[in-house]
Parts: sequence; C-alpha cells; structure tokens
Amino acid sequence: MSDKKLETPLEKVGIKQTRDKVEPIRFRDEAINKVKKENYNFGKKRFKYIPFKVSKDSHQKGMVLKILKGTVEDKQTDKIFYVRFWFNGKSDMHWIGKYSQSFGTKECDEYLVDLVKTHQDPKTKFWVKNPNETKKNEKRIVEKPDTTQAKGYTINEVIEAYCGAELPGEPPERGFSKDRKEGFRRAKSCRNWFRYMAGYNNRSSLVRFIDDAEGYGIVDFLSNKHLRIAKPTSMRDLFRKYPPGRGIEKDREYYNRRRKQTYTISKSQNYSIYDSNIGKSLISELTPGDIEAWIRDKSSWEIKIDYIKCFVSIWIFARKRGWLGTNPGTCPFDNGQVYVKKEKRGTDPYKHIAMETEAELELFWKCSEELSKQFPFKAELHQFMILTAMRKSEALRMKKEYIDFDKGKLKIPKEISKSQVKDEEQPITPELEILLRNILDYENDPQFRDFYKMKDFPWLFATRRWKAEKYFNKEFKMSPDARLGGDERYIPELRNYMRLQSGDPNLIYAPKILRKTYTTLSQVRHSGRSEITKEMTRHASVETLNEHYNKPNIETRRKYADKVAEIFTFVRRRSA
Repeated sequence: MSDKKLETPLEKVGIKQTRDKVEPIRFRDEAINKVKKENYNFGKKRFKYIPFKVSKDSHQKGMVLKILKGTVEDKQTDKIFYVRFWFNGKSDMHWIGKYSQSFGTKECDEYLVDLVKTHQDPKTKFWVKNPNETKKNEKRIVEKPDTTQAKGYTINEVIEAYCGAELPGEPPERGFSKDRKEGFRRAKSCRNWFRYMAGYNNRSSLVRFIDDAEGYGIVDFLSNKHLRIAKPTSMRDLFRKYPPGRGIEKDREYYNRRRKQTYTISKSQNYSIYDSNIGKSLISELTPGDIEAWIRDKSSWEIKIDYIKCFVSIWIFARKRGWLGTNPGTCPFDNGQVYVKKEKRGTDPYKHIAMETEAELELFWKCSEELSKQFPFKAELHQFMILTAMRKSEALRMKKEYIDFDKGKLKIPKEISKSQVKDEEQPITPELEILLRNILDYENDPQFRDFYKMKDFPWLFATRRWKAEKYFNKEFKMSPDARLGGDERYIPELRNYMRLQSGDPNLIYAPKILRKTYTTLSQVRHSGRSEITKEMTRHASVETLNEHYNKPNIETRRKYADKVAEIFTFVRRRSA
C-alpha cells in the first residue's frame, strides 16, 4: 500500500508583494550621498521614506530619510531627516532638517540627542512631550530674557546721572528729579542734595541753583578765579574737573598780622558720598549696614538723616532708569530700615510761640514800620507774611502781576506754591491792600525808582544789590537774582528792637512764628473751625494744621477752658 497522500499538494511559491519594499541604508553621509531618486519607484506618490539601519534602543530609533520625487527637470534629489514617534497612542512624524553640506549626520545626531533628553522619559523611553508642539510654540512664544540683573553702575555714576551728567550709552536727564512724584526739586533742595552727594569740595564753588519759571531748580555754573578754574560747560565737565577725591576741603590757616597769631579754621566733619570709598561700590549691592557704618562719624542726627535720604533718592533714581533690573524690590534702606542712634537735640524756641494779643501784634507792626527805611522790602516781607500766612519761600517769589486790586484777589500760582498741585487764590483784605500799595510806592523812592518802576520788572520784593550796568539786562531783571535774597541781617535787628521797645529782654521772635500766628488767630476768631483756617493758610490737611501750627498760649487755653466750664453750674464749694 502506498504512503502518498491523495490530496493535491500546495504550490511552493512566494507571496507576491503589492508594494515596493525599500531597503534600509546606513546612517552615514557616504550612504546618504548615494541615494538618488532615479533608483526608486515613487508610483503616484510625491515622496518616499527610506529607513536607517540603527539600534532600536538608542536615541536614533525611528529615524527615516524622506526623498522627494520632484519634477523631470530637477536633477538634484532633495533629502530630509525625519523621526517617527508615538505620542498619546498616535503615530506622528517630526521634521529634523534638510540634508545639505552644512547639515549632515553629525548635526542630525546632535539634534536627536537633545530632543530625546527633553521629550522622552529617561527610564521608559516613552515620548512625554510632542516635539511638533514644541517647535510650534518656539515661533509663537519668545522666551523672556533675564532682565533681573543690575547694570553694574556704581553709586558715583548714579550720582553723576542724578545731577544731570551724561553717562555713556544712557539718555541724559535734567537732574535732581523728585523721588516719588513727577517733576524736579526746587533750588533749595538741589543745593542741599548736591552738598551731601558731591559737596564739601571745591566743586561746589562752581555751581549754584536757581528756580526757573516753573518753580524747579536749575543749575547755574560759575568760574572760580581764586582757584583759576574756568566755568564748567555741563555737569559732565564739572565732574571731569573734579573727579572723586580731588578738591576736598581741608583745614585753613591764616595769619593775623595785627595780633601776630595764626588761626586755623577746621574743615567740616562731614564729607560727600562722591568723595568717599562707598561711592565706588555698586548701587545694587548697597545694604542698610553699609550706610549705618558710613554715617556713624557724621556731625549730627539731622545730618545723618539727610544722608540717608540722599541714598534713598539715588536708589529710587537708579530703579526708575532700570539700572537695578526688573525685580529690585523696595528700597532696602527707606522707612527707618537704617538704624540711627537718637542724639540729644536742642529744643526749638519758636516751636510753640505765636503772637496773639493786640499789644504783641501792634509792637511787631510798629517796629517793622520804623525799620523799613533801614531795611526796605525786608520789613514789608515780614508784614506780608503775617497778613497772608504765606511761607517765606513763597512770598519771595511773588510778582506784581499776581496782584489784582480790581477783583480783590491775590493769585498764588502752583509754580511758587509748596504743594505745586494747583493755582490758588487769596482775598485781598483792606489791611493787605494798604501794605501792597506801600510796597508798590517804592517806585517813587529815588534809590529804587531807576529799576523798580520799570514795567518789565516783575518781582514784588526787589533786591538792593542792583548794578547800573545791569539796568538794560532783561535776563537779569527776570531772573531770581533781581528779587530779594534773604533777611538774615534784618531778623536780629527786629528782634532786638522789639525787646527794647517792650522792655522784655527775653522776647522771642522769628519769621516762622508769623504763619503760626495767623493760624492761631484764625482758629480763635472762627471758634476752632479748622476747615476755614485750612482754606486761608492753604495747608494740606487739617491734621497738620492742628498739630504743628495752632499754638494758643496758656491765656487763650484758659479762655477755652472757662467757656467749657460754664456748663458745670452744679459744682459747689463744700461747707466746713
């Protein structure tokens, strides 16, 4: 019996493939250069993927080379690196780069290494980020540069810029800007701040500060003939003439020929920030401890506080200019964060003094009238201050054009007001009108008639230091130099004369009590209505007015107490 099966045997023929099988190539430049589109059958497709012979557990897993069919005229074969990946259960392709002389297998491998580190889990080798989304976001999102780093300016460089000097590569500014408000400091503040920042030095003899038409301080450069220093052309030129450490004040010695003695005038105990070692340190690294150590040997508590304010000003200025980076925080040495030991301070003898009785007011006015011939404009300045409750700095800036007799009002522009917020007005009382006409009558005085009666002379209180050669100098007439400068010599004369006339050798007087006198009298006359007094004296708040300016004496307070005590009619003396 035969062992052969009766069924027809299966035909042993290989399965015919319906698609072209693409043989993988090595991941080498020489292998890629041999790839030509003519050697491949694209069929109806425009491209074909060629796999690479790479390890399945390396970063090169899934790499393919895409070649484009192009047109018949194209002789070059375009080749592009891609990588296949699985993300969230879906297959996708990521474009790596076009093969060229500048981007070959080496650059492609470096790109893949970085891509795998940032988009795959290092343990499971699963894709945790979609590289296509990352590439899309690179065009949509721009990474913010690190702007928190400070620019590296020293304290001295910031002081130069704060004073108005130009720094290389930085836009210039006017100088002496306010800390937390718009605008600039007045001339008096500029003078003080410059002294602490760069004064106690010969460079301070080359500058002075005056107020412009808007009430802001501007610098006016001077020459020093004694030191043979030419007038600086700018703040930059000033600091060039006197760099840090040059021109510091020293003890001065002079010889008295008559007494045949040598005298020494000691230099100030204080010195500027600009001429010290702390000025050469970085503003971004300044700490409260640095300032505490630096101000320890300064002359007084008030001077130390002013130095701290200067450090705060230059720090805020550097922050506003963006020199401390975008995240400097709050000022580290502001609001009492720098420790200053309290020192015994002298009491202000005028703090709680105000003239309230008619006898005191009449004495003041009578003495001022009698001294007006010796001190013209200065005597009227004090009389003007007590009738208007204006500050001395405001009164000195008054102009003739601010007076309107027809409407009975006195204009106080914001440029001369301390607040500098808005224009204000004050009524002209009959007494104030008499005083204003007395002042304007100086037009007929022979010693002032040459310039005071000129139509273009603006100031209400004029200076007595008038030179004939400046008669036609309009710039001088309009400048603050043509107005009254001060009353330092007049104050002791008036005080002594009031003591002589009253027979009281201890009588106290100073210009600062005039505004307090007006405030106290207004409170008494208006039965303590602070809102009325506030409008007349132009105080910022009622609290400030009541705390610092309302100064009734013991007799006035006794009258207040007696008026309240009238209610207690039931109080009786006990019988024995």
